[in-house]
Amino acid sequence: MKCLKIFALTSLISVCSMAIGFGVEGGFRQQSGDVPTGLSSSSQVGYTLGAVGYLDISEKLAVRSGVMYTQRPLKIESDLTKDSTNVNLTYFDVPLALMLKFEEWMGVYAGVALSVNLDKSSSNTNVVKLQDVKSMVVPFQFGVTFKFMPEMGLNLYFEQFGDVADGLKSYRSVGANLLFTMD
Repeated sequence: MKCLKIFALTSLISVCSMAIGFGVEGGFRQQSGDVPTGLSSSSQVGYTLGAVGYLDISEKLAVRSGVMYTQRPLKIESDLTKDSTNVNLTYFDVPLALMLKFEEWMGVYAGVALSVNLDKSSSNTNVVKLQDVKSMVVPFQFGVTFKFMPEMGLNLYFEQFGDVADGLKSYRSVGANLLFTMD
């Protein structure tokens, strides 16, 4: 039932956003996170793909939202045995941010995303067994988006949030997405 409400809210936000400005974006993100003592983590590259929309509030302010499919991978190694595992967490994100526009083609934004876990896996459960993976997390996002051609642009962002699962915390990422707009 909770997922149905999130889907309904996402659909409503997307329909409203499409009425003003709409784009498709996809790209790569460098993901990292903290693990318990005795383990080490290495950042990994994941990808994101989805649709974004902009709803102008005023000439300089807009609401930025959309729907995104996002990977949040992490490599974890045991300090003692040197065995490693790849932790793969996949989410359905609904970002909601306030964007300050400097020009029609450039702005900075800050906000949160409602992220619902779609899939979780670990390639070697002897190193880390994923336990108590949160079904929903709310990362803080900060970024800049700009167009370098009339219907093509770039979205650069930073994301930070807390606990993801038992022993996995302080997830953060930087990313770059190519943006195709349909204004």
